Amino acid sequence: MNDRDFFNSVAAKWDEMCTHDENKIKEILELSEIHIGAKILDIATGTGVLVKYLLNKSPKIIKAVDISENMIEVAKEKYDDTRVEFIVSDVMEYNENEFDYVFIYSAYPHFKDKQKLFDHIFNLMNENGKLVIAHSDSKEKINAIHSNTESVKEHKLAPVKETAELMSNYFKVDIMVDNNEMYYISGIKKSF
Repeated sequence: MNDRDFFNSVAAKWDEMCTHDENKIKEILELSEIHIGAKILDIATGTGVLVKYLLNKSPKIIKAVDISENMIEVAKEKYDDTRVEFIVSDVMEYNENEFDYVFIYSAYPHFKDKQKLFDHIFNLMNENGKLVIAHSDSKEKINAIHSNTESVKEHKLAPVKETAELMSNYFKVDIMVDNNEMYYISGIKKSF
């Protein structure tokens, strides 16, 4: 079963299967320092878990992209806000650009070619844009959950320093958190 099929198969029950600590999500967004009127890309939005919190930051627009059409359908049911556009697409095939912030919340391990991902995200962002990769659980907990599910058992969350090394070709890493509460890394787009 490929990733798209797996996420389509669990979309209807995803919000019951996965819980997200609201306080940790708020902390993630505080660390991210989102400015009013920002253009935000939410990669692998799933059922739109992060969208509710991003809307509270008064963005200009949120483009919420996911490879699973069933996840997007669940997300669309939750939100009726003209600032949000839900898009069914593999982000590697998504080419709209000029984003101030790109978020990958609770999804980073599912991307196989991380270097190619960072290269693509770099091209989607405005000058000084910020990339945020975050989980509201520890990498140990995420990896334990994944190891118990056949379809995603190989999708491991690497130590934050390893992620920083991969990001550093494209982004100036500014914040790293890798503890028993959460996983967070952000970086500012480099100018060449």
